[in-house]
Amino acid sequence: MSQNAALSRQSPLPSNDNSRKMPLTPAMVIGIAGLFLFLSSQILIAAGAVVWAVGGYLHFGLTGFAVLTAALAPPVLYLCWKILVMAISAERDPANN
Repeated sequence: MSQNAALSRQSPLPSNDNSRKMPLTPAMVIGIAGLFLFLSSQILIAAGAVVWAVGGYLHFGLTGFAVLTAALAPPVLYLCWKILVMAISAERDPANN
Protein backbone atom coordinates (compact mmCIF):
# COMPACT_ATOMS: atom_id res chain seq x y z
CA MET A 1 0.00 0.00 0.00
CA SER A 2 1.23 3.41 -0.81
CA GLN A 3 0.25 6.55 0.99
CA ASN A 4 0.49 10.16 -0.05
CA ALA A 5 3.06 12.18 1.81
CA ALA A 6 1.90 15.13 3.84
CA LEU A 7 2.40 18.51 2.23
CA SER A 8 5.04 20.57 3.96
CA ARG A 9 4.25 24.20 4.55
CA GLN A 10 7.83 25.40 4.89
CA SER A 11 10.22 25.81 2.04
CA PRO A 12 13.40 23.69 2.34
CA LEU A 13 15.44 26.71 1.28
CA PRO A 14 16.12 29.51 3.77
CA SER A 15 14.47 32.80 2.91
CA ASN A 16 16.62 35.81 2.08
CA ASP A 17 14.84 38.45 4.10
CA ASN A 18 16.89 41.64 3.80
CA SER A 19 14.95 43.26 6.63
CA ARG A 20 16.50 40.77 9.05
CA LYS A 21 20.05 41.89 8.32
CA MET A 22 21.89 43.09 11.40
CA PRO A 23 23.14 46.68 11.48
CA LEU A 24 26.86 47.21 11.08
CA THR A 25 28.75 47.63 14.31
CA PRO A 26 32.41 48.62 14.75
CA ALA A 27 33.25 45.00 15.58
CA MET A 28 31.60 43.83 12.35
CA VAL A 29 33.47 46.43 10.31
CA ILE A 30 36.77 45.27 11.81
CA GLY A 31 35.87 41.66 11.02
CA ILE A 32 34.92 42.54 7.45
CA ALA A 33 38.10 44.55 6.95
CA GLY A 34 40.27 41.79 8.37
CA LEU A 35 38.70 39.09 6.23
CA PHE A 36 38.82 41.23 3.11
CA LEU A 37 42.42 42.33 3.61
CA PHE A 38 43.60 38.79 4.30
CA LEU A 39 41.91 37.19 1.30
CA SER A 40 42.54 40.02 -1.15
CA SER A 41 46.23 40.16 -0.24
CA GLN A 42 46.50 36.43 -0.99
CA ILE A 43 44.80 36.95 -4.36
CA LEU A 44 47.04 39.90 -5.24
CA ILE A 45 50.17 37.95 -4.30
CA ALA A 46 49.05 34.99 -6.43
CA ALA A 47 48.25 37.28 -9.38
CA GLY A 48 51.62 38.98 -9.03
CA ALA A 49 53.33 35.59 -8.99
CA VAL A 50 51.46 34.58 -12.15
CA VAL A 51 52.51 37.78 -13.92
CA TRP A 52 56.11 37.34 -12.79
CA ALA A 53 56.25 33.64 -13.78
CA VAL A 54 54.55 33.95 -17.18
CA GLY A 55 56.40 37.15 -18.05
CA GLY A 56 59.73 35.67 -17.05
CA TYR A 57 59.10 32.41 -18.90
CA LEU A 58 58.13 34.22 -22.09
CA HIS A 59 60.94 36.82 -21.66
CA PHE A 60 58.57 39.78 -21.70
CA GLY A 61 59.87 43.30 -21.55
CA LEU A 62 58.30 46.11 -19.59
CA THR A 63 55.47 46.50 -22.10
CA GLY A 64 54.69 42.78 -22.01
CA PHE A 65 54.47 42.84 -18.22
CA ALA A 66 52.16 45.87 -18.40
CA VAL A 67 49.86 44.15 -20.90
CA LEU A 68 49.80 40.94 -18.87
CA THR A 69 49.03 42.91 -15.71
CA ALA A 70 46.25 44.80 -17.49
CA ALA A 71 44.81 41.51 -18.73
CA LEU A 72 44.73 40.01 -15.22
CA ALA A 73 43.51 43.13 -13.42
CA PRO A 74 39.76 42.90 -14.21
CA PRO A 75 39.28 39.30 -12.97
CA VAL A 76 41.36 40.01 -9.87
CA LEU A 77 39.40 43.18 -9.06
CA TYR A 78 36.09 41.38 -9.65
CA LEU A 79 37.16 38.57 -7.33
CA CYS A 80 38.16 41.07 -4.64
CA TRP A 81 34.81 42.85 -5.03
CA LYS A 82 32.89 39.57 -4.65
CA ILE A 83 34.92 38.73 -1.54
CA LEU A 84 34.00 42.09 -0.03
CA VAL A 85 30.30 41.61 -0.82
CA MET A 86 30.32 38.08 0.59
CA ALA A 87 32.16 39.17 3.75
CA ILE A 88 29.62 41.94 4.38
CA SER A 89 26.74 39.56 3.76
CA ALA A 90 28.20 36.91 6.07
CA GLU A 91 28.87 39.35 8.91
CA ARG A 92 25.37 40.86 8.74
CA ASP A 93 23.59 37.49 8.61
CA PRO A 94 21.85 36.85 11.95
CA ALA A 95 22.41 33.09 11.60
CA ASN A 96 26.17 33.61 11.91
CA ASN A 97 26.00 35.67 15.09
